[in-house]
Amino acid sequence: MGETISILRCLGNWNTIVEKKKYKLKLATINIDWFKKSKELKNKILNEIRKQELDFLIVNENIENFSFDKSYFVYNSKSIPTNKIFQHLDYGKYLNGFKPIRTSIYSKYESIQELKTLDSYTSVCHKFQVQEKIICIYATIIGTWGIKFQEEIARNELDNFKADSQNLLSVNENFFICGDFNTSFIENEKRQLARINSRAEIVEITDRLKICRATEMIEHCIDHIFISSNLNMIGSNEITTFLDDDILKDSPHKGICLKFNLQ
Repeated sequence: MGETISILRCLGNWNTIVEKKKYKLKLATINIDWFKKSKELKNKILNEIRKQELDFLIVNENIENFSFDKSYFVYNSKSIPTNKIFQHLDYGKYLNGFKPIRTSIYSKYESIQELKTLDSYTSVCHKFQVQEKIICIYATIIGTWGIKFQEEIARNELDNFKADSQNLLSVNENFFICGDFNTSFIENEKRQLARINSRAEIVEITDRLKICRATEMIEHCIDHIFISSNLNMIGSNEITTFLDDDILKDSPHKGICLKFNLQ
């Protein structure tokens, strides 16, 4: 069974919402670890994703030919080079010729604009029109090597996340931030990038920008969905999980799904 968490607590002003026609948007994020799985597990992952009936799916540590439904539009970060060592790894050999994509957005809606990010290998951002709303989805990874190379690689990714969030939010009020942050926001859990103090750094920037950390109360969770204050004020939300209990064989990764009543 997946975990369910209500996040109506964010900003705590739901009694003031005027009733309007609602559109139920579903958005999820998952890290598939380059899809280096058994055939049986690959099929299980694909089937579970299909069951979610998503509007948007963010996939981290992806490969170019990964697909769960051919009808979706796909927007990728820049493909990692496979003809040389890139940040300590020969991806061509590691993935047996498959093309590595760190971050992808799968969408039922065609993008109306791509927005520039500081690291095109790690992050991707697009605008979409959903019903009458323009929304922006920014997808990324903080800590592409997990707990390794924190000072060399993860710190720069964290700094890019902070700068991208501030820059993109300044011109896009309806804003989702999704991806693998390698950080739990539960204080008694040790899961974070401790050398760069990722938990405190992410909390500081999101508090300052009034971004709701919608998934912060999920236990053993390092993949997250955040919501800008404007979106959070006009819609009600529920978080669920799928592919729990280390089904992915890559603990603590699991599927995180946001059900969003967009007014």
